[in-house]
Amino acid sequence: MDRLYFVSNPSTSLDPSLSIVNTLVQSLENTFPTAARQSPWSLQYRAFRDTIPPGTPSTDAEGKPTQYAHTLQHLFHLSSLEPNRAFICIQPPSGTGTVSAIPLSQQDAHASLVRHQFAALWQPRHVLALQQGASYTAGICTVQIGELRAIREGPQSGGIQSPGVLICISTIVGADNSDENTDTLNSLDDGDEEVDFEYAQEIIRDCWRQIKDGQDLGKSEIKQVMMDSEYVDDIDEKDAAVRMWCEVLRLRG
Repeated sequence: MDRLYFVSNPSTSLDPSLSIVNTLVQSLENTFPTAARQSPWSLQYRAFRDTIPPGTPSTDAEGKPTQYAHTLQHLFHLSSLEPNRAFICIQPPSGTGTVSAIPLSQQDAHASLVRHQFAALWQPRHVLALQQGASYTAGICTVQIGELRAIREGPQSGGIQSPGVLICISTIVGADNSDENTDTLNSLDDGDEEVDFEYAQEIIRDCWRQIKDGQDLGKSEIKQVMMDSEYVDDIDEKDAAVRMWCEVLRLRG
């Protein structure tokens, strides 16, 4: 089970995001001294929005402006989820998004197809990337931290911008919190009782509290999204993870 936190960058320049990452990594290492550093992780993300069909009225019967409900297309790759595959998530205005997978080698070709051949149907929104993110195993939690970078395509120029920092904390529902790192999560010691979903959520929340408490994150706002509990330990768990990540990466207000 995963929970994803997004710490916004009030200024959008890169340095504040790097500072937040360094602060959180240092706090994690101090809070969990036996945490083991894992291989770096990365992600790539593109968002497309459907175009408004010709003839769609812009006002209602009373002449008041109406807002068109858009469908989004997410193109997403997360190295720690599936290193050799990318995911396409079609997200309607309401309801659950539909997820499909393609080989990672076809990711750029698909993006080019949508952007150029289907330009009448889909408008590009934004492109994000995260490279060399930090990853740690702390007890029964895995913690991933990294700064998002906005990618500018075409003739645009300017400094590197970062919308914020991503933190993903995951654990396994039913895991046993009884290894050598349990001293850092002793407030959650539940004896020999089976760890259920609610307990797994509390483990993640407590891990995050211990990392962020007392840390100066400036004027950043924190958004959090949790994987749908319906799909935990289910064959659709990866799809649920994709929808969780895309919900945050769409960067809506």
